[in-house]
Amino acid sequence: MTLPTSGLVAAAERLLNPPPGTAEALAPGTRARAAAALLRLALDETMNGYWRRISPGMTRSKGRTKMLCLAYYAGPQVARRWYAVWAALSSACHHHSYELPPTPAEIRARVPDVAELIRSLPDPPAGDGQERPGGRPGRSAGRSVSGPR
Repeated sequence: MTLPTSGLVAAAERLLNPPPGTAEALAPGTRARAAAALLRLALDETMNGYWRRISPGMTRSKGRTKMLCLAYYAGPQVARRWYAVWAALSSACHHHSYELPPTPAEIRARVPDVAELIRSLPDPPAGDGQERPGGRPGRSAGRSVSGPR
């Protein structure tokens, strides 16, 4: 069971801004890496929810495929920002022996980006040919993103 995305973002903020007296429980790099994982999970859950509304078959696709298709459905600017933030958080989540861990300040700077991206995904297109925020007309009924089965 996963928290709602707002709960994941709030948990990440609590890790990045611990209450007085609890900051010594975890090293700053560990807190930052855990917060980055929570923020990335919030993005992943939002993306899956978006594709469940748009095209349920896309939920079985890999993350990169979902992000590439996002440019068509939500617009290239949203897709580029989504990938940039997701990639930065993904990099911060992984331990590399030759790199220092991320600082809480670095991850804290991503919290507003994540919150904005979560709000930025548009509602599903109606399929009536009207323009969407990405500048493309709505999908026609029967057209599938996931392709033939």
